[in-house]
Amino acid sequence: MIRIVYIGNMSLSYDLATAVDAVMGDTELTLDLAGAGPDEAALRRRAAGCDRIRFHGYLDETALRAQLAQADVGLVPMFDDSCVGVPYKLADYAAAGLPVASSLHGETADLLTRHAAGVTYTAGDPAALRTAVRAAVGKRAGVAALAEAFDAQKLYAGYVAFAVAL
Repeated sequence: MIRIVYIGNMSLSYDLATAVDAVMGDTELTLDLAGAGPDEAALRRRAAGCDRIRFHGYLDETALRAQLAQADVGLVPMFDDSCVGVPYKLADYAAAGLPVASSLHGETADLLTRHAAGVTYTAGDPAALRTAVRAAVGKRAGVAALAEAFDAQKLYAGYVAFAVAL
């Protein structure tokens, strides 16, 4: 069983319907959704009857860490037209040691490829998501390098140097 986790908002910028469809079509996948949002009710209806899709609502820090620790892959199911280059979820999943399946192209895809920490798939394609999840499981070794790329001490030092140089 491959356990996928999504933590965040359930709204228009997120292609969670594809994630639900992907899991419903593959008995070897589970999906844990933590958070809430305007699309939650529709997603619950879509997932009705599938006990491998679990909605957890908002979680406290301890429960959130437990979800991340039990997962195999973190999910970033965003549409490219969301205008998000690198979502905070990417850093959160990397910090938790999770490889990522993401539908964001551009900067996020480049980071996942550069650090061999995840796989990019096409939003709206459940089969592509299933393939990406399986491939992402094998990318766990690259996650530490991705987490290091988000290290606040290194990032802030670079920002300060950039600002001073202006």
